[in-house]
Amino acid sequence: MEKYAITAPGSFSRLAPLVGTFHALHDASERGLISPPDFISTSSASGIAASVAIQRSEAKFIEIEELLINLRKSQFASLNPKIRNRGVLTIAATLGLLLPTHAIDNPYIRTAARVGVSGFAFWAQSEFIRDLFQAESFFRYDKLVNLLLDKLDFEAIFNSPIKIEIPAVNLNKSGWTLDEILSKPPLYLDGWHNKGWVSVTNFRSEDVDLPKDIRNRKFVEGIVNGTRLPYFNPGRTDDGDYVVDTAFLSNIPIHFALSQGYSKIVIPYYNSSVEATTDVQFDNWLKSLNRSLDISVSESTRKAMLGYLRINNDLGHLAKQKEGLNRLEEFLDHKSINEEIKIEIWRYIQEMRLLLDNLSYSNKKQIDFLFINSRPLPRIHFSEFTKDEIAEGINIGWEAGWEAVPKIAKMIGS
Repeated sequence: MEKYAITAPGSFSRLAPLVGTFHALHDASERGLISPPDFISTSSASGIAASVAIQRSEAKFIEIEELLINLRKSQFASLNPKIRNRGVLTIAATLGLLLPTHAIDNPYIRTAARVGVSGFAFWAQSEFIRDLFQAESFFRYDKLVNLLLDKLDFEAIFNSPIKIEIPAVNLNKSGWTLDEILSKPPLYLDGWHNKGWVSVTNFRSEDVDLPKDIRNRKFVEGIVNGTRLPYFNPGRTDDGDYVVDTAFLSNIPIHFALSQGYSKIVIPYYNSSVEATTDVQFDNWLKSLNRSLDISVSESTRKAMLGYLRINNDLGHLAKQKEGLNRLEEFLDHKSINEEIKIEIWRYIQEMRLLLDNLSYSNKKQIDFLFINSRPLPRIHFSEFTKDEIAEGINIGWEAGWEAVPKIAKMIGS
């Protein structure tokens, strides 16, 4: 039986389905139908689902599914208190100054008072807007950190047979200059190692060999950092760098599984309707922002997935080309072929082998992908969801997981 990894894409719309799928795969492994994955890499909200999965507990799955169905937005994120408090004070101060002007009987004095108060109100609101743009973050995730600290079983996580790596994007370390892109040897030959990643694991010594309370909080903060909306709330590393949602660079960080030596990778991608074409009318900025993020995630995912699939395709044809050269070389032993022709053919074969070995993908490894599809997921975002939609998402993920079981079994030779 061969080992395999799971790379779980992110987005809030996939959180409930992922919990359902991981639950189904856990049941299948408990029944001996497949082995559990050896490694999971995550993106964004999938870090939460995967952290539940590696605990390998039926009771924990049920607990988290009930929590998701009854989830409140405030359990995930809340408005930065500095922004909220300044906004409330601005409104209260403005109303407190305006209301007494109604008691002024003289219309001229009343009008003059209101003009003066309006000027102050405009100044106060200007100060609020200034603070809004200068605040270190728009949202706070303290409640999510506390929720995960309370709900996760860290002894099960750090003693799990399943390794997990939860990345986030380091804004200070990401990005490329033209000189780096055109470096010698070029990136596509030397290996593309993006410097803009940070991650936490349940197996690296720097993540594990810590006092338990520090270890647990570091793990949870790693989960939360991987879910932070890029434009509203960066987190911080120990070095002071800023970190945001994994999907900002790639919603399927497959390279973490590849770096651990896995070539059989399961991707529970589903049929995410929020990332497809739509005829929805965007009548407010929040809906258009959600849609913009969905398109960005969809496009970065498409590029990443097609990049790996194209390499797989090219490696397949490369193998056939090399096999053809080997067969051609066998003909050189035939007595009927002139010696001069043999030499020319042999030179041609060596030249072609050298050319093939210098192709940008020639040293890469073929990856056996299994994409988990589904019926369309509910069209939900963190800003807009219902209990029924979350429950439906869990059920869709459960169905998709069980449909994938025989395919996984075939892939790993179970």
